[in-house]
Amino acid sequence: MYAGFWLWAAAQALLLQNWLVALSGFAGFGILFFGRIGQEERLMLDTFGEQYDAFARRTKRLVPWIY
Repeated sequence: MYAGFWLWAAAQALLLQNWLVALSGFAGFGILFFGRIGQEERLMLDTFGEQYDAFARRTKRLVPWIY
């Protein structure tokens, strides 16, 4: 889901052809992404416990095999 939002921000930047809008879009989504992902992971861990912990250890957050 988050990878899709990053791709959407990149597509929007390319379509608008305005670097100020592109940078502000990436910055805005980056702030939301990095501020929210920690909260969501805590919620998932509280809700699903060990099952989510095992899932998180074997998968990446955004880009497979990287992050």
